[in-house]
Amino acid sequence: MRRAFGLGLDLSLPVLAAEFDLDALLEHMRPGHPVRPLPTQPAVYQDMALIVPENTPAAQVEAVIREAGGDLLAEAHLFDVYQGEPIPPGKKSLAYALTYQDPEATLTDKQVSKLHQQIARAVEAALGAHLRG
Repeated sequence: MRRAFGLGLDLSLPVLAAEFDLDALLEHMRPGHPVRPLPTQPAVYQDMALIVPENTPAAQVEAVIREAGGDLLAEAHLFDVYQGEPIPPGKKSLAYALTYQDPEATLTDKQVSKLHQQIARAVEAALGAHLRG
């Protein structure tokens, strides 16, 4: 048994103790993710499934979604890719989970519906996509 630092601890394995200069370490760290305050307004969650040509990258679709959604689209995540019946050959279905949120006020159904339609129109115009029925 080993005694640890005169503290009266009996340890059977070697122990390493170290001291770090946190200020020196922080000087060499790259900036991380920006910190945002916790939201005070409720979010609205809706899914959007789009049929696109099979060679269309999901990242390109997501970029159009984010651009069209503007500041009220808090999140957009791809959660499903599907090919097969009833999707036509040469096409695929991409499903996204969308989170709408206004940091200042509660969104109404009408506002969310308008924004959802705006995103669908933007993806259709930019990529020839259409909503999966």
